[in-house]
Amino acid sequence: MGAFTIELDEVANTLRRSDGDAYVRVLALRRGARWILHNCWALIGAEPPGWAETVWMYEEYAFLAARMTAADLAVMCSREACTSMVVGPLTVWVPGAASMVSARRQPGYSLHDRPQLTFPVTQYTVAPTDPADRQLPHALLVGEGDAPSFPEPNSAWRAFFEGDFALAGARTPSSELATVRIAEQGAWIGSVHITATELKVTVEGDDVHNVDLELYGVKGRTVQRIDTPGRIVIPLPHGLPADAWLWLKQGTTWLDYRSIDPSSVWTGDLRRAGVEIDLPVDPVATLEALITSGEGPRLEFKQMLPTRDDRRTLKTVAAFANGDGGAIVFGIHRDEVTVTGIAEDKPSTRMRDEFGNLVRATVQPTPDFEIKEYRLNGKLIFILEVHPGQSPPYGLVTPGARDKQPEYFVRRGSNTYGAQPDELRAIVLRKNGQQNDSASWQ
Repeated sequence: MGAFTIELDEVANTLRRSDGDAYVRVLALRRGARWILHNCWALIGAEPPGWAETVWMYEEYAFLAARMTAADLAVMCSREACTSMVVGPLTVWVPGAASMVSARRQPGYSLHDRPQLTFPVTQYTVAPTDPADRQLPHALLVGEGDAPSFPEPNSAWRAFFEGDFALAGARTPSSELATVRIAEQGAWIGSVHITATELKVTVEGDDVHNVDLELYGVKGRTVQRIDTPGRIVIPLPHGLPADAWLWLKQGTTWLDYRSIDPSSVWTGDLRRAGVEIDLPVDPVATLEALITSGEGPRLEFKQMLPTRDDRRTLKTVAAFANGDGGAIVFGIHRDEVTVTGIAEDKPSTRMRDEFGNLVRATVQPTPDFEIKEYRLNGKLIFILEVHPGQSPPYGLVTPGARDKQPEYFVRRGSNTYGAQPDELRAIVLRKNGQQNDSASWQ
């Protein structure tokens, strides 16, 4: 079962029947003497990571994180615009909700999830009756007491709902009224440990009975029946198969799933997906494998490190962050075969630090990246690994030139191009987990 649509009353009844607590984050706007709900995010049945009850008060805005019963949250699922609920210290009035609700199941460690949850959920997206004028009014948000201050409300929303305090982010509040998630903790895939000879998978849950754990791959597929939670060991006599996926299923229904092949386009940042890889590292084999694969959507070769006056290389860093990540290998001739090495005019550790500082100063917001150092036949090689960005779009800026707009880039094949407006829109929608009208998205 993927995406589906149900009636608002069914969601309300589901909440009323639940005996779990609801962990709620709310943005409310002042309208006269009342506080009106603008956005709500709720998780029912499990405590979100890093949870703390919080109150940020501003003149016209209120950000509230509080725990309540799921039954109390059900008043939000009403077509009438006169219901209210108590969230922390405030009474928040709820505008009318649309009669139909979008719903979908999603696995644990979903790639673009914020906050990222380790277990599967059923998600209900509740739209307002009147979707017009959902943009937040511009204002300086000066926090009362310990509440942080922000130059505009979208930055406050990202900080409160996503824990992202960077002021250069592009994610904005959804046009929806509420996102309600119900934890599915019967059985799910926990931590995964990959070695050269075996795969260790922890299956968690309070109803692990008569379920199957499937390892899918181009070769070496296997299924194990599981009746209790715990660690399952799957031998890998030929290593991890290509296009490896884990499926936890019961009959024809999936309970959880995860792509675990580091080289697969289906796989995101494995560090954020609870996957630990413990494989022997052979620098020569690593470099030879990269060189053999050739430049492509996630790989580029450069002979020299960039300087502050030559930023052409760094546009690829922004493009990788706007997409599925990638790597740039420095010290390879433009023929993509000859290993030239990087000219060393100072200690390599200092070169690596200076290069990292250049990336941070030039690509905004700064994506997660790692610079790895190798020696091949005495020649210095750097590999810059860029992880898929979580706050797109990522652009190139000129340090010190505040009046100049960032330049945005995307990767097409083995080349980097300036991003078109529709491409930027697709990037932001994809990271927000929304559907792009001009492209299909799973």
